[in-house]
Amino acid sequence: MAVAAEKKAEGRPVVPADAGERNRLRAIAREHVAASRLVPPLSMSELREQARRIAAAAGIPDKYHEFMMVMIGNEVWRDTVAGIPFERRVLLLPQCLRLKQKCRAEMDEFGLVCEQCGACVIGELQAVAENLGYVVLVAEGTTVVTNLLKGGKVDAVVGVSCLSVLEQAFPHMAADAVPGLAIPLIRDGCNETAVDLEWVLEAIRLIDTQTGMNGVDLDGMKGEVASWFEPAALRGLLNVDNTVTERIGIDWLTRSGKRWRPLLSAAVCRAMVKQGDDLPASLKRVGMAVECFHKASLVHDDIEDDDARRYDDLTLHRKYGIPVALNVGDYLVGLGYRLIGECGEEPAKIARMLETAARGHCTLCLGQGDELEWTKKPEALSLEGVLEIFRKKTSPAFEVAVQLGAICGGADELLCKSLRHFSEALGVAYQIKDDMEDAAVLTGSEAEGRRVAPGLCLGLAFELADARERDVLLAACSTGWNSDAAHCLGGIVVRGQIQSKSRQLLEHYKNETLRAIAPLQNVGLKSLLHRTVTRILRTT
Repeated sequence: MAVAAEKKAEGRPVVPADAGERNRLRAIAREHVAASRLVPPLSMSELREQARRIAAAAGIPDKYHEFMMVMIGNEVWRDTVAGIPFERRVLLLPQCLRLKQKCRAEMDEFGLVCEQCGACVIGELQAVAENLGYVVLVAEGTTVVTNLLKGGKVDAVVGVSCLSVLEQAFPHMAADAVPGLAIPLIRDGCNETAVDLEWVLEAIRLIDTQTGMNGVDLDGMKGEVASWFEPAALRGLLNVDNTVTERIGIDWLTRSGKRWRPLLSAAVCRAMVKQGDDLPASLKRVGMAVECFHKASLVHDDIEDDDARRYDDLTLHRKYGIPVALNVGDYLVGLGYRLIGECGEEPAKIARMLETAARGHCTLCLGQGDELEWTKKPEALSLEGVLEIFRKKTSPAFEVAVQLGAICGGADELLCKSLRHFSEALGVAYQIKDDMEDAAVLTGSEAEGRRVAPGLCLGLAFELADARERDVLLAACSTGWNSDAAHCLGGIVVRGQIQSKSRQLLEHYKNETLRAIAPLQNVGLKSLLHRTVTRILRTT
């Protein structure tokens, strides 16, 4: 019967039909994960490579390759899931486990509403899980689970499904670093499927209160960080004298925005702090300092680019004049350093944070200086030249945010080195994404007279342009963008497949961020940074 089941699945992912063989392969995966000291989350390519290594070492048939990938994924997350309370987990069961001809259950917006009649295993599994505190869903797909995770309702998933569906769902789980255990059906199809009941019960009951990751609720923390910048909260903490400069500066800090940088600081610190412990009292001031630096750079950028609007309002220099705006920007820089100095941390930590912030500040100015020099004397850009400006101009803000949060949480120099590599790649990727969204402007009529800055689209276009096209682009970069340049650039974009090349570059630097944190041994921090990359670089 086992042989027949596997022959029937020929050409598709195969689950060993024999329980003894399944348990043997699970044990091999467990030993390999322990010996290799693998830390989740692992990317799809990392899982494939680990499965290949196991197969080569243990002589496992190729037909079990996908099964072994799932087993490795289970083992790397096993301790983490075990440390998450039952009431913070969701059990996802497929509807195909029911007996259609006998099932009396109805459907609602979340899936099957089981009556626990005993005709199939769904009722038994649901009863066990709900008694422990699980959220149980009998539904196809992962949309509902994704919404639960995003809403902060659950922290881990125990899922049952056919192997091919698990394989398709894995990239989404990995991207959001969702801890999970997956139990593949041993007989799949669309009706009266079968699962190893003891295996599912073992996964449901898995518990270890001494282990697990320090989970970070990004959405919840986003609300907390936003509360730091309420006008009353800011004025109360900063103890300002209500001068004109202070009023403008505080108002600018309260302006909306994504606040990625202080959120990064807070989330990284949360992941570093021991589970159950309070966040350091210093974190609020450190996070505010990060936002001060960012908001100051926007004031100065807007002056240098002569941008008219920001946050659906006039930019500061258009509203108050350049001298006042420059002064407010300088005030915010000073305020950021003051907040770090007054954060209450031990002197050695404060010194490290100040050095990190100052180094990032200087590097950002060098990148901005390179951009300003190019706009004064435009020349044919190289792709590497554009990426170097990104490294200097955009990456430092991410590095300062990540590093200050890590130092606040007790990170040592070795960890900070990995975080520097992560931040550099994230900054470049973020600017590539931003440039991809802005590229259409340069090929449209609304770009007429626009000041042009060195960007990804132009860098790729200059490398692909012929002599005549290069002259057209350079002339427009010098005197102001025009319809001829827009038409010329549009032709190069199509001919040179620049959008496709941009997506490839974005994917490359996204992968660089994940490679930078691959060695991290802190599961919570590594998972957080995975989720952060996915959110910041999401293109849809």
